Amino acid sequence: MTVRMRFFFPRRSARLLLLLCFAPLMTACGSGSSASPTPTSPSVSNADSNLSVEVASTDLAVGKTRFTFGLIRNNRPLSQGHPIVTYYLLHGSSGIPVMHGGANFNYFDRGLPNTPANSAAFQIQGVYVAYPQFAQAGTWAIVVRLKYGGHSLMGQSGPFTVARQSTSPAVGSPAPRSNNPTIAQEPATKLDSGRPPDDMHRLSIANAIGMRKPLLVLFATAAFCESRLCGPEIQVIQQIENRYRGRVNFVHIEIYKDANPSHGYAPAVKQWRLHTEPWTFIVDRRGIIRAKFEGPTPGSEIIPALNSVLRA
Repeated sequence: MTVRMRFFFPRRSARLLLLLCFAPLMTACGSGSSASPTPTSPSVSNADSNLSVEVASTDLAVGKTRFTFGLIRNNRPLSQGHPIVTYYLLHGSSGIPVMHGGANFNYFDRGLPNTPANSAAFQIQGVYVAYPQFAQAGTWAIVVRLKYGGHSLMGQSGPFTVARQSTSPAVGSPAPRSNNPTIAQEPATKLDSGRPPDDMHRLSIANAIGMRKPLLVLFATAAFCESRLCGPEIQVIQQIENRYRGRVNFVHIEIYKDANPSHGYAPAVKQWRLHTEPWTFIVDRRGIIRAKFEGPTPGSEIIPALNSVLRA
């Protein structure tokens, strides 16, 4: 007999806004702004009043998907343990358990300098990551169980949507051949809001794919990221670039045209249908997307994907 679980979804608590957020592409604010980031994940609820579960992924689709979430207890994010996750397909306020599995915590802050610019990365530390296989589209929620500090914790997420197809380019699909401007056409300061700009603006995506070499594409804005996690992600990618220089092409797309929020989104951001930031895509020699990562992602996740396309 299938056991249904009742879900209760109170309004999102403002105390979680800075703990786990992938910045939505809605309004821009400078990295030094005191404005709170806009939440992008569903409202949070507790199953046992001792664990808050915050789903961070916003572009989930049928099939195997990278699924990220955070756990908060006593207003502090957790980073230890191996939670067991049960995925429920919702029908109204009740849910049917469909699958369960584990998750691992991926530290985003490791290897980054502990500077004020990286304070948001050190605040969240990272996210829990799982790769569930969603069988159907609909509204879902998760229940997480975790042994932590001698306690048995349990919490439920808010509802989240699994679509038939992802909004962003899907893994296994051709990467859009964007003709983004390069430093051959425009000054680096109009292609990158970081100061100084990084060196990943020498190639367009279309030209890089034409070279039939593995490609990493990063979408991020250093100066205008609402979550303040784009700058740290750029540093992560620069470390990877130094390691793979000459073997992999790297292209950084600034979120805003001319590195200016008042000019709207860069054409490549629209072409790739991105609604949050940062994003990292791994493209193989034939121009096919082989991996994609939404939000702050450590090198420990990205490097295996790069090694896989290099071996292919």
